[in-house]
Amino acid sequence: TPRIEVTVEATDEGENRSAGGNATAVGRLVNAIDWLTENPPGLYDALDVPLRAAVGKLGKGRNG
Repeated sequence: TPRIEVTVEATDEGENRSAGGNATAVGRLVNAIDWLTENPPGLYDALDVPLRAAVGKLGKGRNG
């Protein structure tokens, strides 16, 4: 029974964890804009919003 554990910690250049977390949250929201415009107005839970692969600096196009 293999066990894989991954820990991700987001910080900014000043090692500020709060700013790093805010940046990751904003990235998810920005990537969801087109999904939100295609759906009817209303309240959505974070689980409703699809996760999308990273693009740009974090995506496959940068280093591979």
